[in-house]
Amino acid sequence: MYLNFSLTNHKQLFYSYDSSLNLLKTTLFLLGAVLVLVGFAQSAMAMTSDITLTPPTLVSISGQKISNFQVGQQIGISSILTNNGKSDQKITYLVQVMDSKGSTDFLQGSSLLGNGLPSNQAITESQVWIPTSPGQYTVEIFVWSSLTSAIPLTDVLHTQITVT
Repeated sequence: MYLNFSLTNHKQLFYSYDSSLNLLKTTLFLLGAVLVLVGFAQSAMAMTSDITLTPPTLVSISGQKISNFQVGQQIGISSILTNNGKSDQKITYLVQVMDSKGSTDFLQGSSLLGNGLPSNQAITESQVWIPTSPGQYTVEIFVWSSLTSAIPLTDVLHTQITVT
């Protein structure tokens, strides 16, 4: 048995293949875009969690609340995390400080490994930031299940400060 293709049939076959390939690429692109958007949405909104977080308190190195901030000053960014659930919860506490241009000036965190934060317990978490330039800064607090999964356990908290 022989297959006989004329040039016209070959062009139609190529056109059909090319159209199918373009449709497949478009479909994969759209599917990828949807998956990325769903991922960002999950990261932006906290899952239903039994963890609560107090707004950040800015403290001196001795633990006293402060409201004036200077270049070179050690500023403790502190929050209380409470596990209101019935089981232990692993958590990662992250502090990000961004300058007025949106660039990250500081990013640091700590994780409760092992069993994590016990049920019906609270812990004070803190990170120390030392500003090197005067200006307006945004402090953001994140609480995730871990660094590797980055599943949010609370909403992101923000506060603005001015360093002189």
